[in-house]
Amino acid sequence: MVEHKIMSYRNFLGSILTPLAIFSILAVVFQFSSPNIPDPDSFYHLRHAEIYKEQGIFTTDFPWVQYSAISQLKSDLWYGFHILLIPFTYLNPIIDIKIAGVFLTSLALAIFYFVLKRHQTPLPFLWAIFLFVSAPNTLNRLLMVRPHILTLALSLLLLSLLIKGKNRQIVLISFLFSWVHLSLSWVPILIGIVVLTISRTKSDIIKLSYLFGGILMGWLARPNPIGAIKLAYIQVIQLMLEKQKNIPLLFGRELLPLSPQTLFENFTPLMIVWISAIAMLIAYLLKNKLSNQKIKTLIWSSLILSAIFFLMALFIARRSYDFWGLFAILFAALVFSIIKNSNHNTAKNIFIVIFIITLGFLMFYSPIKNARGLKQSAVAPDLYKEISLWLKNNSQPGDIVFNVRWSDFPMLFYWNKNNYYIGGMDPIFQYAYNPALYWKFHYLSNDDVTKKTCPAIECTISMLEDTHTVLVNDFKAKYIVLEKQRNPLVYYYLENDPGYEKKLDTKREVLYLIKP
Repeated sequence: MVEHKIMSYRNFLGSILTPLAIFSILAVVFQFSSPNIPDPDSFYHLRHAEIYKEQGIFTTDFPWVQYSAISQLKSDLWYGFHILLIPFTYLNPIIDIKIAGVFLTSLALAIFYFVLKRHQTPLPFLWAIFLFVSAPNTLNRLLMVRPHILTLALSLLLLSLLIKGKNRQIVLISFLFSWVHLSLSWVPILIGIVVLTISRTKSDIIKLSYLFGGILMGWLARPNPIGAIKLAYIQVIQLMLEKQKNIPLLFGRELLPLSPQTLFENFTPLMIVWISAIAMLIAYLLKNKLSNQKIKTLIWSSLILSAIFFLMALFIARRSYDFWGLFAILFAALVFSIIKNSNHNTAKNIFIVIFIITLGFLMFYSPIKNARGLKQSAVAPDLYKEISLWLKNNSQPGDIVFNVRWSDFPMLFYWNKNNYYIGGMDPIFQYAYNPALYWKFHYLSNDDVTKKTCPAIECTISMLEDTHTVLVNDFKAKYIVLEKQRNPLVYYYLENDPGYEKKLDTKREVLYLIKP
């Protein structure tokens, strides 16, 4: 019995190690194909992990975003993710981001491969490659150092375990999900509800209770869980409510709906495979039945989940395309599996041709577009480095720097933890902290005003306030920093107002001392 288990583990390791090595090589090639970083948040996540390394994993204070609910509530939505990143903080600057990215990308692809292998799906390696290149957007997202890489993989693994797994495994994966990315804890709940709706068995009700238990434990397994759940409410519920009111808050493009142009330009091959799989399934079911209950549940669950996330990407937030692609490709692989083992030779051959053509096209199209995106719109590794190091060496610890763009915070924070900043991460946290302060920041950040700013969404002349006075008295800022091309009007104002003294001017950024 013991020898049989040892052989099983050896066979499992042998079957997973080779694909994992290939996925790792693939990730290395793409990560190091450009010196640029795919996403600015990668800078923030690595440095927050370093905070835990230096100050201890029970640290709750985060004063680096002074006018944000994150510093006010003293908690971390991505606590588990930052703990897992600690080993990468011992490497050299920028290399730590690249290596962490290699680890996350290869791990996610390996888990996808493992799930397909677990359900005896043909060609699991090719389907994993298809996921990687399924769209230029997806390829770019899979190269980021962000918690959604892990949550994608954990979502797929959870779906598999809910259908074919043990309760303790469900608890573990659910725990990791909420521990790593609390604000997306609704995703495993959605997966559990979809599986339960399809299977309608008492055992799945029990599994759902274990799922909730794991999520609860993952939430509680962090310092200040109450603060964390309040932050999750702000990021998910409050943001959605404010968007429905059409309040023009600043936020990342990923929170905007996916445009039809982007959908057809970048996701047409994925849609072809997905829709073809739906058509193949319908044709199969007209003559056959899905006799295996577990496979039946897995197929319908993946189809429903892919449809839900597809609609979310179109009408709510484009970042849902990650989950759409994940479950759509799983669904297509499962449909191919049942057709391959049936007598539908014509359908099988058609599907193989569609798969080969789309995969062949995507293996060129997605990398080319991704390379172009890394060159044109990714973050240069030295962005704000010179200014940050100057501040680190010439300012007092705790001096507040007014970062005109909220998205500049990760790089400033990465290179300089001595100073504090106005905000970072999603601006909804700044809005939740103090709406009046947020609007004063908003108009400057959006390059709408210069000498005057305003504390409300709709301003009258009598409501306008002197920008210099606001920076000194309301934000207590000692310095102001911006990219010249992104805020040309504010740059012109700072350049010509005697209340500011230029301290450093680089090719892209500029730093001013705000005179008292």
